[in-house]
Amino acid sequence: MSAMLRVVTIVNALIYFGAATYHSGVLVSAGALGPASIAEALLGLVLVAALAGFISPRIAYVIVLAGTLFGLTIVVLRGLLGVDLWIHVVMLAGLAVAFALIFTRPTA
Repeated sequence: MSAMLRVVTIVNALIYFGAATYHSGVLVSAGALGPASIAEALLGLVLVAALAGFISPRIAYVIVLAGTLFGLTIVVLRGLLGVDLWIHVVMLAGLAVAFALIFTRPTA
């Protein structure tokens, strides 16, 4: 894993753990959504597993993308177009940066 991908993965994991904390209701009771909290924490752990070298970054990011798109689908279908939508937009932006780093090779 390149140094830049490592930094992006750390930031992405923090975003997922932050979203999990938000949805746990610890910070804002209005944000409480137990299943989302669990899913986001698990996706954050997948990124940590990639950082630790337990799984490849490509596999980790595909798993996290699938989970994020599933969550976004739920957000849209339920009409939760406030904070929940923006959390997923930020997540997708972070994933886009990571995929760009994973699938492009620097030219030397």
